[in-house]
Amino acid sequence: MTIKLAYTAISATLAILLTASTANAAGMNFSIENSSEYIITGFYTGENGEWSSNWMDFTLVGGEVADMAFNYDGPCDIEFYVTWEAEDGSNIEGDVNSIDICDADTIYFDGVQATYD
Repeated sequence: MTIKLAYTAISATLAILLTASTANAAGMNFSIENSSEYIITGFYTGENGEWSSNWMDFTLVGGEVADMAFNYDGPCDIEFYVTWEAEDGSNIEGDVNSIDICDADTIYFDGVQATYD
């Protein structure tokens, strides 16, 4: 009887851990498409009032699409924003957007806002 209870407890714990891990993002792969005339210089994610460092180690000129991949261990619903280069060379920070990063295939930036599908 004790072995059966221990086995049941272990099985329940594993099921909970597996369910929790599917609710969290891990290796995220998606594309970012620059549909603007600006140069995108950054992609930042937020959690608990803190912003990540820039996930992009490249710039993305208008009309380009890039594959993005990063490791993130947190909930699928996140906030993000993009930055782009102003005419004077400074960076402009876009509005904060919400996204289901686990469900996103492509993030589009049109020069005003970022959307995804």
